[in-house]
Amino acid sequence: MTTESTMSASVIDAPCWYRMTPEEVLIATGTDPATGLASEDVAAARASGGANQLPEPPRRPRILIYLAQFNDVMIWLLLAAAAISAWGGDTIDAVVIGVILLINAGLGYAQEVRAEAAIEGLKKMSAPRATVIRDGVKQLLPAREIVTGDILVLAAGDIVPADLRLIEAPDLEVDESALTGESTGVAKHIEPIASDYTGIGDRANMTYLGSTVQRGRGIGVVVATGLRTEMGRVAAVAGAPNPTTPLQVELKRVGGVIAIAVVLASAGVFVSGWLAGRPLDFMFLAAVSLAVSAVPEALTAVVTIGLGVGVRRMAARNAIVRRLHSVETLGATDVIATDKTGTLTRNRMAVVVLHSVSGRVQSSGLDADAPDWAREVMRAAVLANDAEVQGGHTVGDPTETALVEIAQAAGIEKADMEKRLPRVGEVGFTSDRKMMTTLHRDGAGFVAYTKGAPEVVLERCSIGAAEKAQTLQAVVDLAADGLRTLAVAQRRFDTVPADLEGAESGLTLLGIVGLIDPPRAEVPAAIRTAQDAGIRVVMVTGDHEVTARAIAHEVGLPDTGAALGGRDIDRMSDDELADVLKTTTVIARVDPLHKMRVVEALRSQGHVVAVTGDGVNDAPALKTADVGVAMGISGTEVAKDASDMVLADDNFATIVAAVREGRVVFDNLTKSVHFLLSANVSQVLLMFLVTVAGMPVPLFPVHLLWTNLMTDSLPALALGVDPEEAGIMRRRPRGPKDSLVARPAVLKMLGRGTVLMLGTVSVFLGVLLERGVPLLSAGDPQYARSVLFAQTATFTALVLQKLFFSLTFRSRSRSLLSTESVKNPLLLWAIAAGATLQLAVVYVPGAGAIFRTVPLGLSEWAVMLPAMILPVLLIDLQKVIAGRRTDRR
Repeated sequence: MTTESTMSASVIDAPCWYRMTPEEVLIATGTDPATGLASEDVAAARASGGANQLPEPPRRPRILIYLAQFNDVMIWLLLAAAAISAWGGDTIDAVVIGVILLINAGLGYAQEVRAEAAIEGLKKMSAPRATVIRDGVKQLLPAREIVTGDILVLAAGDIVPADLRLIEAPDLEVDESALTGESTGVAKHIEPIASDYTGIGDRANMTYLGSTVQRGRGIGVVVATGLRTEMGRVAAVAGAPNPTTPLQVELKRVGGVIAIAVVLASAGVFVSGWLAGRPLDFMFLAAVSLAVSAVPEALTAVVTIGLGVGVRRMAARNAIVRRLHSVETLGATDVIATDKTGTLTRNRMAVVVLHSVSGRVQSSGLDADAPDWAREVMRAAVLANDAEVQGGHTVGDPTETALVEIAQAAGIEKADMEKRLPRVGEVGFTSDRKMMTTLHRDGAGFVAYTKGAPEVVLERCSIGAAEKAQTLQAVVDLAADGLRTLAVAQRRFDTVPADLEGAESGLTLLGIVGLIDPPRAEVPAAIRTAQDAGIRVVMVTGDHEVTARAIAHEVGLPDTGAALGGRDIDRMSDDELADVLKTTTVIARVDPLHKMRVVEALRSQGHVVAVTGDGVNDAPALKTADVGVAMGISGTEVAKDASDMVLADDNFATIVAAVREGRVVFDNLTKSVHFLLSANVSQVLLMFLVTVAGMPVPLFPVHLLWTNLMTDSLPALALGVDPEEAGIMRRRPRGPKDSLVARPAVLKMLGRGTVLMLGTVSVFLGVLLERGVPLLSAGDPQYARSVLFAQTATFTALVLQKLFFSLTFRSRSRSLLSTESVKNPLLLWAIAAGATLQLAVVYVPGAGAIFRTVPLGLSEWAVMLPAMILPVLLIDLQKVIAGRRTDRR
């Protein structure tokens, strides 16, 4: 049975603790709330349930991780090429290939070792110590020693060390955002929940491992430890391997195709030369030399360097890449499943509007000139408030800090107000009361300020039926816009009331405050850019549907009707979910594994999915997605270690910028691969056709190896870091099955290679004719020298032609004669360096003996120049026509 199926089974078999009363839970766990477990019961519970810690995953030896980096068809081919080069005496080529392979393996090794840290991040989230009642005594114990049935005591600031069913929860509020994604604290109670289905975010009588107590206190019974906790379920999924990226799949396929083509071409050259009566040892060396030259050994380096440049560019835009190949995958992304809190929004509550019977004021109008009634609401909200201003920053409950900050914008300082109206009494907020009241001295009298849930506060106000109905309707309207609402009221006293809580009646309503975690200012534009690029954006959040839809509307996501909820997902089959997701934009109230199911369903439709997340709840989806994107500021260690990329600024706009860089990277890889393969096709066809025709061999093995070194390295690498082309974010995403060497691309490369080959064959034949070789006998001394001139001319033309040919890849639709050719200075330097070295091989004294060349004269150049240039210009013209046709479409 798989980990996931085992996990699912354990969830089905586990009691629904939230549906049971506290008494039923105590009976089921065999514990006493006053004395806790006895020592002998603890031993039995630990024997059956194990330690309260996440299990260590099996780890591969580091040497095996390193060796696994060589398990790839392209790597095998390059190893064979290095061995052949070394055997043939070309140690330089062998060393270059070897260094490339070692660097590539080192990078892959480093990335895999990092992935092992994911489970460590989960363990960091676990509380190291906890207060436990055992044998009637409170004890502070290591969290790993906690067992099912233990009675735990919680206080403000505690990290919950296991999954608990609460049996006491006065004023208890818990931050569960790391597990549910909900942006505000959750008020807890102990009453059973009778619903047939209740998501984690709605189980208000439970609290879970990794959550943080924000306020109040609580006592709970441990109902799950270790891997049986909700976080443990997440850990089991987060430990799954990362999916293979489209580029990794593609490179494996390209490597296989090249391997087959190289073997067939080399065998063909060897057999044709043997049949023509040439020496077997010479033809064997020619065949293996052709094999080495036909293998684009720069391909691996181009991929690594191209991805590395993309990583640096993305880092400059606050996107930190953890898995190199994910850079390219971002470029293929056509769905971004994004969290709401902190990614689309600021992850900080803000006051949007104040409402009263006197009118309504938006946040932009809450300044020093705000109406008197609005200023009175803000003064009251600041005084009935436990947030503190420390060093210029407001610290405390997110809602209360938002109230303090909007008051500051209007010139109302909390410290000044507390000096003028010192607090002398209070009745704190509880989940039962849903409001709080503070009493302040005001001159000779006293004033009480109350804030809380509108439906509760309004019941305590002296207000007419019409005004009450109008206010409640305003509350409904604000809630429909996704706002969280608070009512603010006051009451004056001549003396301190004997029972302040009992005096929470006859209040005067001051107004209603509407708050929201507002969208980031740059997000709507980023979403428009994504949509223009053919990328669909889906919001997946643990927050409520109304809030989620309101934010979706503000940031520009299309309205597709009601949001899809976690309850709906549980009732759907995988096929039904995949079908619904075709038109769904907002998915709300999801649990950890719901999000993973959403990602799997999207991927099953052939989408390349990027998922954002910051909490423990997001780890399974981050691992399952093609690209997992974690938040750097608000993200947990679990999310970061499960991700492929981390956003240093937690900003959705950064994801879109990263997608842009990913597209640039794939564009450049395509340019490099097509250049390498088209150019290599031309020299393979040249060797094959001339040899089959029974003519002298056009190139020596050393020529082939040198050509590869000059043209398959620097130009290809320069194309791999090409600047961005205009309009790259107005294209549709490439499909996951769109291949670097798909049938149309293969035909195009064969066509271009053939045209280039015709040019070099023309050079070979033209110089042979110009030198009068057909009139000479093979035994004539002049024959060998004339053939050497033809070979040198062909060798030089091949190198210079391929260097010139690289300029055609600068743009998809602009000519190499346009200004586009000068926009990549690295490519120009590569061409200049390659051409200079080639001329040195021909003209520097002593080089001819090594490279088997002779100095060429004007007559040879007269044959070479048109044969080199015209094929490239012809290919460029065809590219411009086809590219403009594609752009028009």
